[in-house]
Amino acid sequence: MTSMEFIKTYKFIGILRHISPAVAADTVRAMYEGGVRIFEVTFNPSLASTVADTQAIIRTVKELYGDSVSVGAGTVISEDFARAAHEAGAEFIVSPCTKESVIAYTKANGMLAIPGAYTPTEILHAYEMGADIVKIFPVAPHEIGYLKNVMSPLSHIPFIPTGGINPDTVDAFLNTGAVAVAAGATIVTKELAEGGCFEKITENARLHTEIARRHTVDNQ
Repeated sequence: MTSMEFIKTYKFIGILRHISPAVAADTVRAMYEGGVRIFEVTFNPSLASTVADTQAIIRTVKELYGDSVSVGAGTVISEDFARAAHEAGAEFIVSPCTKESVIAYTKANGMLAIPGAYTPTEILHAYEMGADIVKIFPVAPHEIGYLKNVMSPLSHIPFIPTGGINPDTVDAFLNTGAVAVAAGATIVTKELAEGGCFEKITENARLHTEIARRHTVDNQ
């Protein structure tokens, strides 16, 4: 499947943020056992080793699960980050903002572009710049009404909300018409991963993915 097909099928992206390469394999296995099939590995711009770390984790995901998963990079705020992600095998690029050079590089290299935006003007701008999907960010758990109001006149634009997703909100956010949702901290944190709490990570992942699976393409 293509990354877009993965997203439309599984409806959920599991985010790996602040996870070190040392515990990445066990963390990824735990998330996979919990039903995650789409992984977003985020850069940390404040960390000097972020390029090497992010590339290592992207490669770990693909080495473990190959074509049975889709893996991309998050917090891609520069073309250099996009290039590093592509070299590691990333299939989609997620950003917290809209940057034309990042979208252009992403599209030119056959990856799915998912830039971030929040207001109607920003969302439309991102789509016109070539976004395949727009990441609506940041979205708080109580902002489902905002999301419905904003996307109603922009219903032709595929979107993914990020920021307020937890087991209690997955269903409601997907009911807004989102193609998928994404969550990280409600599944895995640095503390859980480094503490070896992999069964807890699996449990957290399953709480999200079981709800998301109810919204497959076949049910729409």
